[in-house]
Amino acid sequence: MKQETKIHSTSSVQVCQNCKQSFTIEPDDFGFYEKIKVPPPTFCPECRRQRRWAQKNNMTLYNRKCDLCGKSSISLFNPDSGFIVYCNKCWWSDKWDPKSYGVDYDFSKPFFTQFKKLAKKVPQMAMINDDDIASINCEYTSDWWFSKNCYMCFVGWHMENSMYNYFGLAGREIMDCMNIRSENEWLYECIMMRNNFKLKYSELCLNCMDSQFLYDCQNCIECFMCAGLRNKKYHFKNKKYSKEDYETILQNYRLDTFSGAEKTKKEFEDFILKQPRRYALIWRTVNCTGDTISDSKNCKNSFVIKNAENVRYSDFVGDSSAATKDCYDITTTGGTQESYECVVGDHSQLNLFGFFTVKSQDVRYTEHCHNGKHLFGCVGLKNANYCILNKQYSKEEYEELVPKIIEHMNDMPYVDTKGNVYKYGEYYPIELSSFGYNETSAMENFALTREEAMGQGYGWQDNIQRTTSKETLLPENIPDSIKDINDSILAEVLRCNNCGRNYKIVPNELTFYREMKIPIPRKCFFCRHEARLAKRNPFKLWHRKCMKEGCVNEFDTSYAPNRSEIVYCERCYQQEVY
Repeated sequence: MKQETKIHSTSSVQVCQNCKQSFTIEPDDFGFYEKIKVPPPTFCPECRRQRRWAQKNNMTLYNRKCDLCGKSSISLFNPDSGFIVYCNKCWWSDKWDPKSYGVDYDFSKPFFTQFKKLAKKVPQMAMINDDDIASINCEYTSDWWFSKNCYMCFVGWHMENSMYNYFGLAGREIMDCMNIRSENEWLYECIMMRNNFKLKYSELCLNCMDSQFLYDCQNCIECFMCAGLRNKKYHFKNKKYSKEDYETILQNYRLDTFSGAEKTKKEFEDFILKQPRRYALIWRTVNCTGDTISDSKNCKNSFVIKNAENVRYSDFVGDSSAATKDCYDITTTGGTQESYECVVGDHSQLNLFGFFTVKSQDVRYTEHCHNGKHLFGCVGLKNANYCILNKQYSKEEYEELVPKIIEHMNDMPYVDTKGNVYKYGEYYPIELSSFGYNETSAMENFALTREEAMGQGYGWQDNIQRTTSKETLLPENIPDSIKDINDSILAEVLRCNNCGRNYKIVPNELTFYREMKIPIPRKCFFCRHEARLAKRNPFKLWHRKCMKEGCVNEFDTSYAPNRSEIVYCERCYQQEVY
């Protein structure tokens, strides 16, 4: 015991078995691993993060039929994937019993081999949402909950009348936005927003109204192409104008036209590049490192975090109604405690290695299990207790068998194609992902070519569904101004001027463009999403110095040293805002 205490009182440098780079396990990390009774990780934080994202397909969609009712549906699974897929109404229904797929544990085979076989047998949800259950008219969404009239939205909840969004938490009439929190209304092409009304082409704004092309502004009304403003009105490029002059300037930019909007985007990018930026977006926090963290304490190397405490190596975490506490390596999860290596494990406790397993307690290696307790290696169970590989056990049988399985996982580990060894305590092996690497969100954060992905043990999907060469209206023939667009465009098939994919304008979308005076986009949703992602910093930190002349402050930031932005420490940045 004395030796164990000595080891855990100091940091330990390890070599990642996947990328062969060194990483450090801190004393607090050892304490967490002991608390939840798992061994320290053998993958570094970055490889663990990449491995989790490579399990999650957010928006690569296919047309296929439900394998239960036979109706056509939209699905995350390629028809040739080999998975049994049910439409959401069938999956959530009582027409089938997940326990009927239960099997005995086989001590002659590695655990992950058995788990993979089970996951192939148990029906999967076509799209991961609660359409027609807790949501209304949200069929074309994934990881989307408690919403109404949403289309092509991914990762979010409590949204209404919204389209083409990623990570939206509460709002209505929102289109082509990312990382939207709290109550927002009528937003277009916005990133990191809270409590705004009628904003376009803006980023990092709070309580702003009737404005466009803003960066890091708060409590501003009718401002255009500004950065770092607080409590201002009728400002253009951070300079005050009369109401009449401001409206003339805005009118001259012709933002109702595609040509005017594109020209203004370039001018705005040049403008904000000359404005200083804070080293990290961290507010109302204590002892936190990472980026985009608020109302949190003791969160380290984490990104897009809210209302959390003692969280590390995690991203897209937070729930205003319940705090997330004592969790490591969780992704798109909120209201969770004492959980580890988990993707979408909302409102759970001791959710270890869970994937879309919510409102559960003491569960390990589960996929799409809901409202369960004491589950190990299960798929698709609802309201179940004391199950292993979907087979029901008594409490006594379960508690006797689980330690034997853990011992077996250590004695007979799974070895992937790269030679990585997976014992108990590792997340699912790379090659067990249900999707090709290029179908998953890993491509957004850790882009790889086909050759690179295959070389690292990931799968690849060569037949991603997309429609091309069916266009009836070319980009150059779309009227420049939204004022000149009539309803006939709803019958047209457009072509993305970036990737060539075909796309259409739907009625609610056209209504939104007209209300907000926005020109018809010339890119498909997927390319518009890529453009927004390009504005997001990577989930990685560099140690740097403040760029303000004379300042000696240092910090960890997600701005790499070779970036062209002007990066200030918090003190210097606050001195610059207006």
